[in-house]
Amino acid sequence: MYKLSISGLIIVFLAACAAKPTNLGAERIFVSNEKPAPDCIFMGEVQGSQGNFWTAEFTSDRNILTGARNEMRNQALSLGANYVMMETQSHSHNTAGFSLGGTYASVIIGNAYRCPSQSQGSL
Repeated sequence: MYKLSISGLIIVFLAACAAKPTNLGAERIFVSNEKPAPDCIFMGEVQGSQGNFWTAEFTSDRNILTGARNEMRNQALSLGANYVMMETQSHSHNTAGFSLGGTYASVIIGNAYRCPSQSQGSL
């Protein structure tokens, strides 16, 4: 029983250190700071986040940032969007003396659009 509990904790711990995955199809959603083309249709606001104080020391900055973007892409996919214009990004950093430093949480908010395939960004 004791070995099973430790194994379970290790699996949960390792999963907490990975970036949130994208749902099938969400990896094709284009994310940009640029306004979408005029013929794109607004589908809704989306947001993604990853990271917390407890797992930050063991999760790479890249995974924290990628996980937030992946969650935002997943939400855009559920709205039927194919383009996200990022509006706000917030990254919290560890600065305490006992910390290893780096990003411990990331939140990204954007607007999701459905664009004709030939016109995703503004010209």
